[in-house]
Amino acid sequence: MKTHAKDIWACDFVPVIDLLFRQIIVFFVVELETRRVVQFGVTRHPNPFWVAQQFREATSNNQQPRYMIRDNDNKYGSAFDFVARARGIEVLRTPIKAPRANAIVERYIGSVRRECLDHLLIFSERQLYRVIQAYVDYFNRSRPH
Repeated sequence: MKTHAKDIWACDFVPVIDLLFRQIIVFFVVELETRRVVQFGVTRHPNPFWVAQQFREATSNNQQPRYMIRDNDNKYGSAFDFVARARGIEVLRTPIKAPRANAIVERYIGSVRRECLDHLLIFSERQLYRVIQAYVDYFNRSRPH
């Protein structure tokens, strides 16, 4: 795994409940070698086209992995796989009910919850985006990996 870590990214969704008990979804893409967050997005209504657009934005700066690890969530849809194939990226799906198969992203999500989201009341999608942006900046720049 260490040999190929530079060529592997992983992604997953984090559900967040706002103050009015509505769900907001945060989508993360993490590079395995450096554990750096490459892309994130926030929305109330994740559909396959939105997820594919987030993936497209993550791979737009001439940086892209050879492999993308993802779970079997139906939010990905065929559009995600189409974008991956168009960019020459092989999508690796994790087995069902196997959170250790995507352990680095699961650990990152745990860090986001423990260090950030558990201490705040979220009012809106816009506020959540700003909070996650600040945490990702802290995580990528200041925090040792």
